[in-house]
Amino acid sequence: MDESPTFGEQLYSRLQDKGLSKYQIDKVVALQRLDSEVAELGQKGLLADPQLLEISKVTSAARQKQLAELAVEKSLPAGWVKELVKLVRNAEKARHDQEANRYWDFFFEVKEMIEREGPTRDILQLIKNFSVDRPAGSAPVQVFESDDRRVVNFNKLSLEPGRGLDVGTVNICAAATRTDNKDVVYNIQRNAFLDVRGDAFTKKMLMKLGIDYIQQGDKGYVLGDAAFELANVFEKNTRRPMKDGMISPTEPEALLIVSLVIAQCIGHPRVPGEVCAFSVPADPIDVERNVIYHRGALETILRKLGYTPRPMLEGHSIVFSELKQQDYTGIGISCGGGMFNVCVAYKSVPALTFATSRGGDWIDNNVAAAIGLPASQVCALKESGVDLSNPKDRIQDAIVIYYRNLIQYTLETMRTKLENAQNMPTFTKPIDVVCGGGTSMIGGFIDVFREEFEKVNFPIEVANIRMANDPLKAVARGCMTAAMEETKALREDNIVVSNAALARSEVSSSNKATDRRIAPSYRSPAVMERSAPSRVEASSRPPEPKREAVAVQRVEPTKLPKTPPKPPPQTRPAPPKPAPKIEEISELEEVTDLEEIEEIKPDKGGDDLPLIS
Repeated sequence: MDESPTFGEQLYSRLQDKGLSKYQIDKVVALQRLDSEVAELGQKGLLADPQLLEISKVTSAARQKQLAELAVEKSLPAGWVKELVKLVRNAEKARHDQEANRYWDFFFEVKEMIEREGPTRDILQLIKNFSVDRPAGSAPVQVFESDDRRVVNFNKLSLEPGRGLDVGTVNICAAATRTDNKDVVYNIQRNAFLDVRGDAFTKKMLMKLGIDYIQQGDKGYVLGDAAFELANVFEKNTRRPMKDGMISPTEPEALLIVSLVIAQCIGHPRVPGEVCAFSVPADPIDVERNVIYHRGALETILRKLGYTPRPMLEGHSIVFSELKQQDYTGIGISCGGGMFNVCVAYKSVPALTFATSRGGDWIDNNVAAAIGLPASQVCALKESGVDLSNPKDRIQDAIVIYYRNLIQYTLETMRTKLENAQNMPTFTKPIDVVCGGGTSMIGGFIDVFREEFEKVNFPIEVANIRMANDPLKAVARGCMTAAMEETKALREDNIVVSNAALARSEVSSSNKATDRRIAPSYRSPAVMERSAPSRVEASSRPPEPKREAVAVQRVEPTKLPKTPPKPPPQTRPAPPKPAPKIEEISELEEVTDLEEIEEIKPDKGGDDLPLIS
């Protein structure tokens, strides 16, 4: 069956007899899609037909107005309008929300640059070179599908006990394991918020748009990714409750917003007191700042949700997440927005941990100061597809310079700390270095890291330097692994304790009925064989009195006093005290020789007995 002709083809067939070309007909059709206010600018002669035709390709009327106003205000040529229209159309046709956000971020940053500097050649080249994908030949950009950014209700899933929580400066990520297929599920939300009016009209409007809205008194807040998207629509900046890796001291609503986002991501515990391991930075070595308040505040939030909180250093969580095949031995580096956290671990035990106060925000602020741009614009450009191995313009050159400086600073600090550290373990073979965190996701990061590592006389032999399998989720996954291991250990300890308690109760009940024959019943066969007398010795020796009979025998006086004794009180005689050594040894099934027991000094008591094995 033939397809029906399009409206343009139908119009062309009707008007071709009128002397109109196909271009003129397409122009008429295109101009019908223009917003009335934009069309009015064309009627006034403020916009020419080429600009109007390009703007008509944009679906949203609001975006058409923005482009038209910018083109009129800055007298943008048709080529400029065409490049800006490409950005908007790519954002409208994006495959997922993460890709759309990158286009919108870049569009608004470029719009501000044009309004401030005018249509310069550098800005036009920046627009032409922009791509959400990395350049050819580089590692692929970590792109999250829309489902990855969508908050899953953990309360409706069947999950294993033990949750992981990464509380980062830019993102908050929660991790848990499903009981059915053992898959790990994540919730990722931006650690950001937008304050809006708390009236009924605003609440109704946000509900119609499908945006979650939280009201606290006369104020309203939009949280997470929804706040980021809404801020793009209204060209506002989101507020962030964390700064430099910790809860911001200058944001009055910081603690409230962090608690709301955490509750939204992690849900309620599956069992009472479920273990939740959460990430905390180490104390930075280059500034006077500690994490005591930050750690305590997060512990309070998790306890109120019903969890048993367990703080875990960010670098240590990278080790738990990525170095299982290496027996949790190596160096984990968490590259965050506020700090870089380093952990040197041996057999899962941290041997050296520290943090530096430089991170992604440090790069943004310094680049912004160097080239005269707002830090928010630098951040958007940095996340829009910059490759450290192939910078395109002066802004990207500045980003590369400060990235290299940050990596150099981190490696030199690691070298100094390792050389001056005491009681460091001896690594029998070369170890791996793994980098994770959002700041490490820029193109070419690991290549630059390897280049700078070759310039440092590192005191430990390194086998491999690599990225984490999923840099943005690595910290949360490591925390979850630690929480599940602790839950498993607690279960096993409870089983061992209960079995030991049952054994003690059986021994106690048997002691009452069997005349307290304790020590012989707990002597191993080897000890009994060594301590048993030979047949000749046994036949020649007189039989020894039983120890139990001596212990419970009552000694009677040989002569009675002349005066009649007072009647004894009507109380039961106290049971004889058993020998302390025997009583303690009765609970140890692994004692193999009585000579080991006699070597214990009396002043130590029974506290050292469990160490004998």
